[in-house]
Amino acid sequence: MNDEIIREVWQIKDSIGRESDYNLRSLGSLLQQRQRVGNKQLVDLSCLRKKSAKDILPLQQQD
Repeated sequence: MNDEIIREVWQIKDSIGRESDYNLRSLGSLLQQRQRVGNKQLVDLSCLRKKSAKDILPLQQQD
């Protein structure tokens, strides 16, 4: 793995952290704002939605 690539990724990460004052809520808001402006999906919170019991139970247990 090239150290130059890792260094660049860390620089980007640190830059975004500074922009959001190292606060997760601010970071989420910043990324959502960029998503709206750039018309690209950067933040996907769909995995955090509660699932129903039907979605959680194995298929053989569902009626």
